[in-house]
Amino acid sequence: MSNTEAQKPVRLLLACMPKSGSTYLSALIARLPGMRKAILVPGFDRREQELSEKRLDEEAYKEGLMRYLWRTGQLSDPQRPVGYVSQMHLRNSLPTRMLIERHDLRVVVQIRNIFDIMVSIRDHLLNESLISSGAYATEEMKGWPDDRLFGFIADMVMPWYFNFYLGWLEYPDRLTISYEALLKDRADTLRTIASYAGIPVSDAEILAAIEKTEAARTRKNAAVTGRGIAVPESAKQRVWDFAAYYPHVDFSPLGL
Repeated sequence: MSNTEAQKPVRLLLACMPKSGSTYLSALIARLPGMRKAILVPGFDRREQELSEKRLDEEAYKEGLMRYLWRTGQLSDPQRPVGYVSQMHLRNSLPTRMLIERHDLRVVVQIRNIFDIMVSIRDHLLNESLISSGAYATEEMKGWPDDRLFGFIADMVMPWYFNFYLGWLEYPDRLTISYEALLKDRADTLRTIASYAGIPVSDAEILAAIEKTEAARTRKNAAVTGRGIAVPESAKQRVWDFAAYYPHVDFSPLGL
């Protein structure tokens, strides 16, 4: 039996904050040899992104079929099936943990400076879509001055982020990756994730995945840090006030 056939399938759950660079990171991971993207939710829109057991079972079946085709020579070696990555704006809960354990998922949690995120959310509301599971935004908000719009983001959207961050702190078997670390060293970030998840990959394959992902990118978000300087102090204070409810929690990874 070959090493690839004997190796357990890699089922990687990228539990991420919205606007944390997760679309880019999941694309990088999916470009590693034998990896692919999977959708583990039945739908999006304003619905919370929760794991679907039906989707998990479907991916397990697909996994087995792909391995059979590879083992019988119907898939070439570059297509050898290793596993999948699924990017989800998913909070930690008991039902989620039960599905993680039942389906042997590895969890990477992606975070970003909270004030940089707030600017990206504003841009998303103004230029892309008002629809999300985080808060109910309306068309008239596009005409609001920045201080009012950032106030809405602080009061209505940021509580989801605190819930996300605090919830995943309670899950010890996770790997936490920051947007800032990803931008600083993409190769090292991928190497760390591959080691954690058990993805067999060389440095050359990591660099190739980065090159292919960059060449295929069509959505060019502002891949910079420090954008949070645009958030008004009044909105920042509201976020700091949320953090004050948890005096023993280290929020420094979020820029707090």
